[in-house]
Amino acid sequence: MAIPLPGTPIIVDIGSAYTKIGFAGEPSPRFVFPTITGTEKYKAVMVDVGARNIYIGSDASKMRGVLKIKHPIERGAITDWNDYYEILNYIFYSLLRIENMANYPVLYTESPFVQRETKEYIARVLFETHRVKSLIMIPTPILSLFSVGLTTGIVVESGDGITWVCPILNGEMVEQSVQKLTLAGIDVNQHLKNLLMREGINIESSAVDEIVKDIKEKNCFFALDPENPPKVDESYSFAMPDGSNINIPNYIFHEAPEVMFKPNLLGYNIMNIPEAMINSLQGIDKYFWSDLLSHIMISGGNLSYSGFEERLRLELNQLLPQLGKIPKPKITQPSREGRQKLKPKEKSQKKEDTCPHCGTLVDLTDGKEFCPSCNGRIALPELTIGGVKMAKNSKLEGGKILCSNCNKEIEDVKSFFCPYCGASIQTTRIPEIPPEIIKNTTPAKEFSGFYESSEEVLRFFVPENLQFAIFNGASILGSLPSFQSLFVTHEQFQSNSATLYKSISEIF
Repeated sequence: MAIPLPGTPIIVDIGSAYTKIGFAGEPSPRFVFPTITGTEKYKAVMVDVGARNIYIGSDASKMRGVLKIKHPIERGAITDWNDYYEILNYIFYSLLRIENMANYPVLYTESPFVQRETKEYIARVLFETHRVKSLIMIPTPILSLFSVGLTTGIVVESGDGITWVCPILNGEMVEQSVQKLTLAGIDVNQHLKNLLMREGINIESSAVDEIVKDIKEKNCFFALDPENPPKVDESYSFAMPDGSNINIPNYIFHEAPEVMFKPNLLGYNIMNIPEAMINSLQGIDKYFWSDLLSHIMISGGNLSYSGFEERLRLELNQLLPQLGKIPKPKITQPSREGRQKLKPKEKSQKKEDTCPHCGTLVDLTDGKEFCPSCNGRIALPELTIGGVKMAKNSKLEGGKILCSNCNKEIEDVKSFFCPYCGASIQTTRIPEIPPEIIKNTTPAKEFSGFYESSEEVLRFFVPENLQFAIFNGASILGSLPSFQSLFVTHEQFQSNSATLYKSISEIF
C-alpha cells in the first residue's frame, strides 16, 4: 500500500488493548494489532529463531505459547517505557516504513487528564527521537464525538482499561463534569474468568488473559433483563491453543459484561455507567441537559457487545427522574405582526440596448420592445418579487384558448406564458380564499429539532465500528485544512511547551 504524500498526518492511536495506525483521510486504520509485547520464555525452544529480543503485536500473539506476554499500557497509563519505545519503532519503521519522519506530522490520541510531565515527555520522544515534522495531541472523547459529525454531546467511551463519561460542548470538554471509571474490558475479562472457574473450567496457560479476551470478544452480549435472561441450553465449544476443547455454558456470556452495570459483582464500590452519566449532568447547567441527552455517543471496543445501547437506554430512563424536569430547548413562535413583508423594488430603466438578434443599437427611451431592423424582441418579460399580479383568465372560444392580452390562439394548454406576447396566462380559475380564513390561520412553525417530532429525551449515536471510532474521528479531523494549522512544530514546543495544549474548539 502506497504511502500518502508528505504532509499527510499520521494517526497514532495506542490503546490499552489495541493499537490503530493509519493516515488522515483514510476510512479505516491501515494496521490494527494488540498492544502487547513478548519476550522469550524458553531459550532452548527458540534456538532456531533468529536473534530477536522482543516480539510486538500480532507476532507476539501468534507465538504466545512460548513467549512471556506483557501489556505496556494498563488502565490508560504507560507502565513499561522500554516496551513503549519498541512499539513506536514498530509503528513507524516496520509497519508504515517511512524513510523520513520529518515530512509527516503526527496526530497522537491521548486519554483525558494525562499528566503534564507524561504528555510533554511523549512529545519530546516524537520530536527528538523520531524527528516528526509537527505534532498535535487530542483527547480521545473529542475524536469519538467528531466521528459521528457532532461537536456537542456526552461521550461514553469504554476501552480495555478505563471508561470515560465525558460531556463536550462545542468541541471542548467540560472538565469539572468528566467521570472516570476504573471499570472496563479487563474487568469483564476477570468476571468471565471467575464464572469459568465456578463452572470448573480452569485455563492453565501463560496466555490465559488473551484466551479469555478472545472468548469474550466472540460471544458476550448484554441482556435487557438480567433477572429474566434469554433461555439458552446449548453450550459453546472453544478450541484451546494446545488442541483441546472446552465447553462453556452460554448463560455465562451475558453474565460476564454485567459488571458494567453492577460493579459490586467484583466487589467494586464505584458508580456504574448510567449513574456516572447522571452524576456528570448534575455538574452542568440545566440549560445544556437536553442537548447532551439527545446526543449520547457510544465509543470503545468494550461496548461493542450487542444489546448495550438498549440496556443503557433502559437504565437511564429509570434514573432520569433524579434530575427533575429537563428543560426543553426554547421554541420561538412566529408572530403575524412581526413578520416582514416583501416589498417590490423598482428596477432601473435602460435608455439603450443592443439587439440580441442583429446587433443593432436600439433607443429604448420611447418604450420599444422590438428591434426596428429585424423585428426581434429586445426586452424579455420579467417577474419581480412582490410586484407579481395574478394573471388574467385566458379566454375560451370555440374550444380554443386565446391569450387575454393579444387575443392569439395558444396551442400549448400547459403553458404559463403566451408564446407571442410573453404575458402570463391562467387556464384554470383559482378560487379566492376569504379574508376571515387567512386571518385565523396559524402561522407555520419552523423546524425546531428532535423534541418536535418525539417526546423521547434520549437519542444515541453509535458508529458502525465502535473500536475504530477514535481513529475515524482523527482521520476526519486531520484531513481538514483549518485543523492542520493547529499542529505544533519542534521549535514552537521548545520555545513554549504550552502550545501543546491548544484547544481545537476554535476551528468549529
